[in-house]
Amino acid sequence: MKTVIVALNSKFIHSALAPWYLKANCMPECGEVKVMEYSINEMIDSVLAGIYEESCDIAAFSCYIWNIEYVLKIADNLKKVLPKVKIILGGPEVSFNAFEIMDKNSCIDYILSGEGELTFGQLLRALINKSIEPDSIKSLTYRDGDHLVLGEEYAIIEDLNMIRSPYSEEMFYNVGNKIVYYESSRGCPFDCSYCLSSTFKGVRYLSMERVKSDILAFIKAGIKMVKFVDRTFNCNLERAKQILSFVIDNAGSTHFHFEAAADLFDNEMMDILSKAPTGLIQFEIGIQTTNSKTLIAVNRKTRLNEVFFNVQKLNRLGNVHLHLDLIVGLPYEDYESFRKSFNDVYELGPQQLQVGFLKLLKGSRIRAESDKYGYNFRNYPPYEVLSSNYLSFGEISKLKCIEDMVERFLNSGRFNKTIDYLIKGFFASPFDFYEKLSKYFKRSGYFDRSLSSRDLYTIVLEFAQKIEIDIDLKIVNELLKFDFLLSNNTNNLPAGLTRNMDLGFKEKCFDFLKNEEYILKYIPHFEGIPAKQIYNKVHFEMFLNDITNENVMESKNTVILFDYTNSNDVTGHFNFSKVPIA
Repeated sequence: MKTVIVALNSKFIHSALAPWYLKANCMPECGEVKVMEYSINEMIDSVLAGIYEESCDIAAFSCYIWNIEYVLKIADNLKKVLPKVKIILGGPEVSFNAFEIMDKNSCIDYILSGEGELTFGQLLRALINKSIEPDSIKSLTYRDGDHLVLGEEYAIIEDLNMIRSPYSEEMFYNVGNKIVYYESSRGCPFDCSYCLSSTFKGVRYLSMERVKSDILAFIKAGIKMVKFVDRTFNCNLERAKQILSFVIDNAGSTHFHFEAAADLFDNEMMDILSKAPTGLIQFEIGIQTTNSKTLIAVNRKTRLNEVFFNVQKLNRLGNVHLHLDLIVGLPYEDYESFRKSFNDVYELGPQQLQVGFLKLLKGSRIRAESDKYGYNFRNYPPYEVLSSNYLSFGEISKLKCIEDMVERFLNSGRFNKTIDYLIKGFFASPFDFYEKLSKYFKRSGYFDRSLSSRDLYTIVLEFAQKIEIDIDLKIVNELLKFDFLLSNNTNNLPAGLTRNMDLGFKEKCFDFLKNEEYILKYIPHFEGIPAKQIYNKVHFEMFLNDITNENVMESKNTVILFDYTNSNDVTGHFNFSKVPIA
């Protein structure tokens, strides 16, 4: 018997964890098991053909809000072209309404609710060995002739160390350069009403020996990014310290991302983090809102003062990448309240600020309480809020446009100096800036066009020119130029940006590159290389202001050397130096 476990990821850069866990825990008596990974951006016919060519007896799918509609289409068509194939679904998107899913989709034969590492293998053995009754698997919903038999429970594996590690050479080979997901624990000690983790009490942990072994395997394999998916990585602070210390002590080229609660950090943890190489550690911190009434309503126990204090300390360390989260649509958070939450969090200076929109997930308490808060939400995945007693659909639409601006201009990391200058000098608040920029985008029809990253520099310059604020456009030009050259290894500037080079500038640059003292001081890795060869790998640009200085208003001709041989792994920015060229 041959089984294929199909993962349909939301993006190409993502990898799947669940199917590899399932495969790793299938014993030889389960028959041949193969994992196939795709993304939902691929053509359905191409994915269908790939599965069909495997001539499998069983096709299993992990189901989430981002792929359930795609999965059901694939499953329906697969049953038509392979009528004898047995189709198994599992995952959070089918675990809470297995009967309904199977009732509406006759192509589905089995649904496993909950954690499937142990029950999946049991089901495969039952399908091979007809003497094993499917009703012995308590989390299984299945067809018995024309009748549906509903599973009695949601499977939970109390001892995570019972399940085998999925991180095999085969998995690493298939993952390639994609993000690898890792869980050192399951569950969450907190009870936020919008999160599925709140439906189960307690936290279960892998042994520290197992975690350390897996971390070393990631580093040895040269995995670029490992993303811990523990719901609150540092809920057990001493354990978190051990893991972070181990990651830092064994630092290689692998970066590690953790979802953490900032109010649980202590001085010892800060001291540990201070020793981390820059960019090794990334923290995603879900602040969600700064409205205290909202936090109480969703049962989120966050000590905001400690959160802000610790995030500021992390920022001062300068070596940790910070990703902060907000959620639009929570109870009691109207447009003005969200404006305040946005400004409060933005001022903390994260490298990324994610503006998410409330999803009323199946099984979550907030979905059960939707009438209480007047929620209207999409009745199909991802079940996102449309309106509530506190936000109209129109206001949510405006916030969607603002979120788009944040993604393009803050989270891209391509406009740091320009945006900082504009917000601090000419707008009442960060929210005010992104709100006005989004209105300009809409008025100009830019939301309806495909825009390149180059186009965005031109648009910011246009925005500064047309908005009714007295902005020094020469400084905006210089800052946009710097931001562009810092992120793009080309000296071909976007439309509208101007440069300030005299006729002898190129010769002065060559004179600089022929000076061994300068080479050793500014770009020592080019030592002994002819100036002509170096010139093709760097770029010199003349600025009318010293844009490396806090006071960018001061007029002072400044030459910046951009080194395009290497970029920072975390920021994507190239190295630069202010150099003495008159």
